[in-house]
Amino acid sequence: AGLRIAPDQWSSLLYGDQSHKSHMQSIIDKLQTPASFAQSVQELTIALQRTGDPANLTRLRPHLELLANIDPSPDAPPPTWEQLENGLVAVRTVVHGLVDYIQNHSKKGADQQQPPQHSKYKTYMCRDMKQRRECPRGASCTFAHSQEE
Repeated sequence: AGLRIAPDQWSSLLYGDQSHKSHMQSIIDKLQTPASFAQSVQELTIALQRTGDPANLTRLRPHLELLANIDPSPDAPPPTWEQLENGLVAVRTVVHGLVDYIQNHSKKGADQQQPPQHSKYKTYMCRDMKQRRECPRGASCTFAHSQEE
């Protein structure tokens, strides 16, 4: 009846860790229908026009529109090799562009790059980190995740 993968496994497969699970779920929730994806592309274009597009995200528009025009219907004819290649190039370009935006232009991304300032010393190692090599509490954990920390 199909392959069933838990959300934590999706996050692990796509990102290699649990910290991006909520980002992945929010993307999936917003892009459930092709019409909502196309509408999101239009809303992004309008928002970029209003803000002056300081991060030059307009360069992603043709790639986003190509992805929005893909017919996900099971009755649609299979894509040609050229259409498949164009779609994969578009996905790669959009993902790289959004990662670049998050790392260099997003305030949230900049905040995450700076280590949190703690007034307490972490004197014990995190049990979850020792046993599972990952901690569900992330940066808010009160235990150390490495010798340096």
